[in-house]
Amino acid sequence: MKIQAFHLTKVHPSGAKVLDDAFFSFPEASFNIILGENNSGKSTLLKMLAGEDKPTSGVLRVGSGDPYTLSAKEKREWLNEVGMFFPDLSLFPDKTVKENILFTLQLKGIHPQGQEESIHKLLEHAGLSEKMNSKPADLSSGQQRMVLALRAMIFRPKLFLGDEPLQGLDPFATQVLLRLLGELRKTGTTLVITSRHAFPEVEETLPSLKGILQWHRLAEGRLIPWEGKAS
Repeated sequence: MKIQAFHLTKVHPSGAKVLDDAFFSFPEASFNIILGENNSGKSTLLKMLAGEDKPTSGVLRVGSGDPYTLSAKEKREWLNEVGMFFPDLSLFPDKTVKENILFTLQLKGIHPQGQEESIHKLLEHAGLSEKMNSKPADLSSGQQRMVLALRAMIFRPKLFLGDEPLQGLDPFATQVLLRLLGELRKTGTTLVITSRHAFPEVEETLPSLKGILQWHRLAEGRLIPWEGKAS
């Protein structure tokens, strides 16, 4: 999905401006990382892109149109093409890792039959194949976050939105998830994730991402390109 914003403004009830007459564009199949301090509005911006928090004014196009003008039926169909990772989401405690992922496929209208091989492969690549039949209580917090991210990736969405998906992951798991997200981008998915900290060194440790990551910084209501990454 291509994302475009024109004169986009978002004002909190408190009067604070998350976005102030902002312009930005994320091409289809791009990998975008939004940097920003705590309370800079990163989460609000992602929820706007997810169709969950309507802008105060301006034009927002996500895919073929404005998600806030869709009918209920159109919105459900649109959401079936969006994978989301937000901190307030959680795994179903009574389901195994595999069952959690299978349930997501069912919610997206994808018949789980024939999908187990894809799940096994994804868990193997994430280093979690031995946890496939484990319940969330038997996973570390980092492993739970990884499964949440995999759950949002398994159906190859056209748009992946991740609110600090790397937080709480060790360096190895961080590289694993970034590599998997990079592979997802190759299928045509547009990725937008947030982070409080830059990690430009990943382009050296993961050559497949070199020149792929598009860095942005959200500050004072504006989303601007960030050129602080290593060359």
